[in-house]
Order: sequence, then C-alpha cells, then structure tokens
Amino acid sequence: MSIESRATGRDQWLRLYPIALGLGGLGGAWRTAVGFGAPAWPAVGLAALCLGVWTMVTVMYVVTGRGDPRAFVADLRHPDQGFAVAYIPLIPLLLLAHAPRTRVFYVLDLAVGAVWAIATAALVAHWITTPRERHAIHPGFSLPVIGGPFIACVSLQANGWHSLAQAIFAIGVFFWMMFGTLIVGRLMTEERLSDARFPTLAILMVPPATASIGWFALNDNRVTTVGTGLAGVLAMMALVQLFILPEYLRRPFTISAWSFSFPLASTANTVCHWAIAAPNPQSRLFAWATLVIATVIIGLLAALTVRKVWMSHLLRSPSPSEIRSDASNVAMAAAAEL
Repeated sequence: MSIESRATGRDQWLRLYPIALGLGGLGGAWRTAVGFGAPAWPAVGLAALCLGVWTMVTVMYVVTGRGDPRAFVADLRHPDQGFAVAYIPLIPLLLLAHAPRTRVFYVLDLAVGAVWAIATAALVAHWITTPRERHAIHPGFSLPVIGGPFIACVSLQANGWHSLAQAIFAIGVFFWMMFGTLIVGRLMTEERLSDARFPTLAILMVPPATASIGWFALNDNRVTTVGTGLAGVLAMMALVQLFILPEYLRRPFTISAWSFSFPLASTANTVCHWAIAAPNPQSRLFAWATLVIATVIIGLLAALTVRKVWMSHLLRSPSPSEIRSDASNVAMAAAAEL
C-alpha cells in the first residue's frame, strides 16, 4: 500500500490531537488555580488524560504510516491537515511546562522544543513556497504557529531556559502579526467557512490568551502594561465569540467541536493568572467561574464524543471477527464519523 493510499487513515488520527491539546490546556488552568486554593488532583488527572490520548493517537498515527518518515513529510505538506502534524511535539511541551524541575526534564524540554521548532519551520516553509487558494485557509492554521511559540515560551521558561523563552515569545508575536492578518483577511473577504471548519473561529482567542500566559511566565506573574493590553485583546475576542455563539449552536456536533477546548482552557488559565497577580475577591470569583465553565464545556465535549463513538460502533453492527479486532479500528472508524 502506497503512502498516499494510507493518508486517509493517518488523517483521521491527526484530527484527534485537539482532544489531547484541550485536556492538557485545561490541566494547565487547574494547575495555575492551585495558586489561589484549588485542589491539585484535577490538574494531575487532566495531565494524565492528555498524555494518554496523545500517546494513543501518536502510536496509531505512526503505525498507520508504518513508521515511514516520508509519510510524516507528506502529511506536513497536506493542504488541509498539514498544520495538525505540529501538534505532535506541541502537546508534550504543554505538559513539560508543569513537569518536575529536574535535570532530565530540563534537557527533555529543550529537545522537544527543538523538534517543535523544526516542524514549525518546515510547515511555514511549505506554506510560503506552495501557494493555495485563500478559501482553504482557516483559523486552525494559526494554533501551531501562533499559539505554539507562546506555549513553548511558557514551557522553556518553567524549565529555566529564560533567554530562549524570550526569543520564542518574540517569534509568537511576529507570527501573530503575519498569519493573524492573513487569516482574518481570508475570513472577511472569501467564502464562508464550512460547517466542519466553523468551530475553528474559537481559535481566534488563542493568540491573546497564550501570549498573556507567556508574558506572565516571563514576568514572574506581575501585572504589567503589556499584560493589561493583552488582557484587553482577549476580552474583546471573547466578546466577539459571544456574538457568534448562536451560529455555533446551530451546527451538529463533530470532532471539530474540540476546537473550542483549548481556547476555553487557555482563556481560563489567563484569568487564573490574573486572580493571582491581582488578588481580590472579584478576580478570584471570576477566575473560578471561568474555570468551572471551561471544565463543564470540555466535559460536555468529552461526553458527546464518547456518545458519538458508541453510537457509531453500534450502527456498524460488527461481525464476531471485528469484535475480536483491536479497539483502534473502532476508534478510527469513529474518528471518520466525527
């Protein structure tokens, strides 16, 4: 079987990475909330779930591609899903931001950061040398290249790589200006996003949210003028989302609904940082409210996903041989349905 003929199977696994990213982002928000009295167990549990989902998806992605490096390169150049390949090193960076401060994790964080930088550079190089129709671009393209640098900044700063964290924060700002402008221009001048891609509009909240978290990390969680400005941008983008909410609710549930998870989680994380940086009853109440809302919505996404997988499995009416087959076949079929 050729690399191209196996691409569909790999594509289905790539579509599941936002689940791990959303769980890891929510775990980070709960980890921040420990600073004003939240229990630690939700952060630990969500990090474990994130790692479990990431491991399963990555193993199945590699197995489906038969471990062929050419499959990875082909997927990186995919006109629609290529950006999702950058999730592979990005999610471990998210988890390493909260890893124990040991020499092993210190070196591992730098190594994973290097892999992320190489994958992102290859992705951007492909984008700028292979023109595509503007209507094929959507906000999902921005998460690895705009949110990614800010996530890497937080992770590297947490593990003691301060100068690198500062440099990567600047990369995030540069990519935000470059790709953010392109994406908003596409949204305003080209055809409407399809139902499957419409939820990616929520990703417009990710740049100001992750930039805020990165800025807090670089400045010892102090209130600064830049941080206040980023909070204002995030608040405005969240207000924009409220006006789009009826459009979201009219659409059926698909796996792309997980596009909501990381924007919600990173926004909650930002608000929790503010509750620590500017402690008062109002900020803590707002932080708790945001954290609970994000947790409930991501929990709802998880429940809807499980329900969809279960219903998909029942409708397939599997034969005895299928029942004995590996559970990954069910997961991949469900991913296609979602």
